[in-house]
Amino acid sequence: MSSKNNKDNEVYILGSDIEENKKKSTTKLKWIIIFCICLIVAIAGIIILLSDKEQAPEYYFEPEISEQQSVTITTSNTESSENQSYTSATTDTINDVPLNIFVTHNAMMSLTVGMPDRSDSTIIFAAMAADIRKDNQEIVGDFVLSGNQITKGVAKKGFCAIINNTISIGVGEDTPLLQQAIENKGFFFRQYPLVLNGELIENRPKNKSIRRALAMRNEQIIMIESQNTESFHDFTQALIDIGVSDAIYLVGGDAYGWYRDKEQTRNEFGKELTEIPQNISYIVWRTQ
Repeated sequence: MSSKNNKDNEVYILGSDIEENKKKSTTKLKWIIIFCICLIVAIAGIIILLSDKEQAPEYYFEPEISEQQSVTITTSNTESSENQSYTSATTDTINDVPLNIFVTHNAMMSLTVGMPDRSDSTIIFAAMAADIRKDNQEIVGDFVLSGNQITKGVAKKGFCAIINNTISIGVGEDTPLLQQAIENKGFFFRQYPLVLNGELIENRPKNKSIRRALAMRNEQIIMIESQNTESFHDFTQALIDIGVSDAIYLVGGDAYGWYRDKEQTRNEFGKELTEIPQNISYIVWRTQ
């Protein structure tokens, strides 16, 4: 009787060890699975973070958009040389988006690198054009100044070409206008495309900011600025609603600029930078 009880106890103890070992193995396996999942998520997060930081310019940069079809619209704001050169400024509100609209008269557009001289009375409109990279302080994308290609790249697929006083706004990675600008001592820069043939082009950034655009309306080049901070989508839709057929972005936010009205009074917008980058670029409209 005593011997039988001992055997029963022995079997009972062995069985308990097996069950305990199974539980430990299961728990260990679960922790290994959880660790692997966490490791995979961490690695994916690092990859995404590094890709987002790649080539991030310091001033007014937002990520590039998806590729769009190429198109070019050409015009110039040349009028009779007997008329006065100035910029007219009007306001309009569409879908609760208030806008400032600038139209130059008897002026020619060009690009410049470096801060333009504010005391230069021949400049009737000046606004920042291209973005600047953070890592090397170079201009983002293709940039041609008087036929000299300063930088190369297609970080943004919108473009503006100025060749023989004719302004072309377009969208596309490849365009013959880049080479034509070089050969004809013209100008060329890239920015976000906003409107293409009257259709809205979506951009990835979802933040809000003061927005500016170089736009085509009724065969005339105009500059447009939002009075309030707006998303890319709402600003672009407002451009379309006021009759813009094609447009590319200009540097927004607090980017500094100015224009001269009919009385030749200089009116400023944005804020001056305390430290001006060497490669800061501007579109400049000058008297003919």
